[in-house]
Amino acid sequence: MDSDIVLIAITDIDLLKILEKELATKKYTVLTAEPDQRLFDSISAKAPSALVLDINLINNNSRVELADRIKKIYDLPIIFLSDSPEEKIYEQARLINPTAFFSKPFDSKNITRAIELGINNHRFHKEIADIKNKYELVIRAANAGVYEIDPITLEIDADEQFIKIFGYTKTEVKELGWGSLMPIEDFNKKKELLSDLLHGKIGSYCIEHRVIKKNGEIAWAVSSGSLSKDSNGKSKIVGTLTDITERKIVEEKLKEYSEELKQRNSAKDKFFSIISHDLRNPFNSLLGFSELLANNIEDLTEQEIKDSAKSLNRTANHLFNLLTNLLEWSRLQTGNFLMEKTDFSLSTIINYILDVYSSPISEKQINIIKETDCEINLFADRNMIEAAIRNVISNAIKYSNIGGTIKVGCRINDNTAEVYVEDNAVGIAIEDQERLFKIDRQFSTEGTNCEKGTGFGLLLAKELLGKNDGSIKFTSTINVGSTFIISLPLTK
Repeated sequence: MDSDIVLIAITDIDLLKILEKELATKKYTVLTAEPDQRLFDSISAKAPSALVLDINLINNNSRVELADRIKKIYDLPIIFLSDSPEEKIYEQARLINPTAFFSKPFDSKNITRAIELGINNHRFHKEIADIKNKYELVIRAANAGVYEIDPITLEIDADEQFIKIFGYTKTEVKELGWGSLMPIEDFNKKKELLSDLLHGKIGSYCIEHRVIKKNGEIAWAVSSGSLSKDSNGKSKIVGTLTDITERKIVEEKLKEYSEELKQRNSAKDKFFSIISHDLRNPFNSLLGFSELLANNIEDLTEQEIKDSAKSLNRTANHLFNLLTNLLEWSRLQTGNFLMEKTDFSLSTIINYILDVYSSPISEKQINIIKETDCEINLFADRNMIEAAIRNVISNAIKYSNIGGTIKVGCRINDNTAEVYVEDNAVGIAIEDQERLFKIDRQFSTEGTNCEKGTGFGLLLAKELLGKNDGSIKFTSTINVGSTFIISLPLTK
């Protein structure tokens, strides 16, 4: 299978070289072009899977208009790069509905991720459209059963294709009638339509309804008909009936795909939002403190240097945790992860995590109570489970007050191992509780010692546990505390 082609039309040579290198590591073929009218020839000849284009408002919006014309002719995702952070450039670009928009300073990794997600989502859209078109073609090409209905007795005279849908014989269809061939709710709707037809209120009808097959299965059919007269002038209702069960199944799948795509897009948008916003703040802090030390260290007291070093360390740890969670979460969203299930004991993980957080535990004088030894063996992905439990314990520490208490323990409940973390910390407001595990409503609050949060910890924990057939639940009362319970299957 040939690799996807990414066509890059930008004037920033340094960025171009970086993108070429990063995309090559992901097995993409990179082609370059000038961001002008010659792009049409390049796209037509090379059929790229994505286009990266310089965009600005010079020359009467020429590149915006160029991108607009390209999008109308060629079906491909476009990623815009702008030299300026001006809002009017973004507003112009937004009208074209690009896959992503970046302004300086550029982050090549984010651009690469946007290209990768854009190609995958675009291919996913096309697959959905192909499925829909295929089944619509099948339905149009399907042979419909033909039936006649006596307006007085409602007796059905059907052809072979019609009775084939139900599984009855022709005689059985005539004897049973619509009332026995359809659920009562559907029959009443069709009976009302037939009445309107006979009384001249409508000239024809078309209705989708369920049918009851001879084997008891429920199928879906579309029925249409109109009033006609035979050679003797006797009125009759003539109609067709087509089995649309497969179409109904496809429609349900399309709804599922649409919802999944909506969630993916929401996750993608939130991911880029967090990367662009949440990463900038800790980097600004790091740059600020490091600049202070670099330029003024001779004028600072020993205590001021220690305070700055502590601030640098806190910011670096927060940034590291945020990056770790973001990378783990993005791997889960793209399916780019490998499950490595092994046998391990919960006690080993919990002891390790408590040791890792010994410094903030000591700093806050938190009383850690291990209510059980947690000698419970599991068969799961140890790294995933450790990350999930780590995020829960980290939250308990972060929101505990000075001198607070955290209880940690394990228990077996039927065929499930449970890890519980109970604190007497600040608790979670009722209006925030339903937001904890939702990417589109992600939020974060500072800890009791001004610790920064990523807003991703519990969401990541839930998804990691889900990959191991586990779950997480909690109870919380504001100013009283919270209890989080992680459940994992004991069986292999």
